[in-house]
Amino acid sequence: MCHAYLSFFIGRKSMRKSIFKRLTIFNIVVLILFLMTSCQNNSELTQTNVTPPIEIKVVVVTMFEIGADEGDKPGEFQLWKAGQKLDTCLPFVVSHHDICINSETGVMGIVTGMGTAKAATAIMALGLDPRFDLTHAYWLVAGIAGFDPADASIGSAAWATWLVDGDLAHQIDAREIPDTWSTGYFPLFTTDPLLENQTIDLSKLNKHGQSSNGEVYQLNPQLTDWAYTLTKDVKLNDYPVMQALRDKYTGYPNAQKLPFVLKGEHLAASTFWHGDLLNEWANNWTHYWTAGQGNFVSSGMEDTGAYQSMIYLDNANKADKSRFMVVRTGSNYSMPPPGLTAIENLKLESGENGYAGMRSALETAYLVGSKVVDTIVANWPQYKSIMPYDVKGEVTDVSQQRLTQNSEKSTSISQLSSTANSEKILTAAELAKALNLEAHVEGGYFRQTFKADHRPTIATENGDRVTMTSIYYLLSAKSPIGHFHMNQSDIMHYFHKGDPITYYMLKADGSLQKTILGPDPTKGHQMQMMVKGGTWKASKMSTDGKYGYGLIGEAVAPGFEYSDMQLGKTPMLLQQFPLHTQLINELSRE
Repeated sequence: MCHAYLSFFIGRKSMRKSIFKRLTIFNIVVLILFLMTSCQNNSELTQTNVTPPIEIKVVVVTMFEIGADEGDKPGEFQLWKAGQKLDTCLPFVVSHHDICINSETGVMGIVTGMGTAKAATAIMALGLDPRFDLTHAYWLVAGIAGFDPADASIGSAAWATWLVDGDLAHQIDAREIPDTWSTGYFPLFTTDPLLENQTIDLSKLNKHGQSSNGEVYQLNPQLTDWAYTLTKDVKLNDYPVMQALRDKYTGYPNAQKLPFVLKGEHLAASTFWHGDLLNEWANNWTHYWTAGQGNFVSSGMEDTGAYQSMIYLDNANKADKSRFMVVRTGSNYSMPPPGLTAIENLKLESGENGYAGMRSALETAYLVGSKVVDTIVANWPQYKSIMPYDVKGEVTDVSQQRLTQNSEKSTSISQLSSTANSEKILTAAELAKALNLEAHVEGGYFRQTFKADHRPTIATENGDRVTMTSIYYLLSAKSPIGHFHMNQSDIMHYFHKGDPITYYMLKADGSLQKTILGPDPTKGHQMQMMVKGGTWKASKMSTDGKYGYGLIGEAVAPGFEYSDMQLGKTPMLLQQFPLHTQLINELSRE
């Protein structure tokens, strides 16, 4: 505004002459001083109203959230929001999800959205956002991934030094390739598939540790080593359903270990691939682009795009790419176990009980990642200007954050207790052994605990029966289904222990009744249930619950005899109950 006054005063010749005729020298001096003072005051006012950018110490980068940011089944972001107290959320309309920060610690959490494009644009948009000072920030990508069973088990965490892009390539349909080729997928600007142990020349990478087209990126190896050393002994959570899946990977000793922390490279590709042959390709592709220095461990989608944006932001002095870390955690294996085809395993993973390692992987990302984040924040006076691995002298150690389970589907943060350690939880095998259970023909495990053979029998259509019998009945992650069957007697069911069990009853009129036997009536669980004789009944439990089993008791009257039970055959049930095709196919036997 002051420039307009001065232009008005000194820029118009005719008006200036008129003014000079009317003003004395004193008047002119006073007017100039007034304009100069107004200009200075206006400038100071403008500077006072400018809000300085918020200094960010750590950016936690997640890729997806399933539902809400808190209170329901978690995705990658939910545990971070709760554990790091990211309670101040700011609009971020140019990206997938609002930004949430802890204004006291300087920790920020973002959700990029899935895929390379969303990740790249989210990181770039954040880096150019004038609300934040990211010049000294550390960046941690913490997300789930498919893991190579040759290297690690589900629930494990892998720190990456190399990010390899699986999309930038030539491809010829496998039906059109020469007979001598093993694959139609090969590097850009080449004309043949990779040979065994073929690699690139690392001298061709640019100063960013990047190939010319972005097929490979090398992160700061010293920072990766520091993060791995800091977290390699973090205790990770394990669940019965994970053990059941690990047992299937015979011949893969690393896949059968309890979850652990390791170092291994990440391959990012927008296609969700799966199978033995593609797993072999991922290993060869990683070996080629890292000149044999890297070993493929984890498969995801976003990280090459995210780091490419970091390189550009580093060029503009908006961020420091040498402070970028990637930890991926195993929610599933990248190839099927022996005995299953790729499509059979993919169908299992896509079902209700798929991704046996999902819950543990989400928790691992937080348990391992929070150790790094909390250590950086606690030592910010040194780590702001000096990389952690270069700091001399003592640093502040931080305690390991732990997780507390709220329900079979929900986990929250606590400094006081751990799902893995807060109580001794019997495994299904331990419980079955303690109760002397054996396999049941309908699925699950059982033992008869009572038979009223001390009383007179009663007559039924199928002969004389005792008045009552009783059993324990157990479903587990290894045997989660009690297949459709019919009993002639009435059966009273009693919930004892473990995870909820869902019962499906098909009645003679074709209707379906669904009842959940479980420990929590406030969630609609029933703790007792009557099923009348002549009803087709099946049961199923989730394989990712807290216990990995559900234990009930049954009282049968008149007493049970195998001749009074009929197993449901799929074709017969489909003909009798055509409205329930999907349920019958899932819960009956041929």
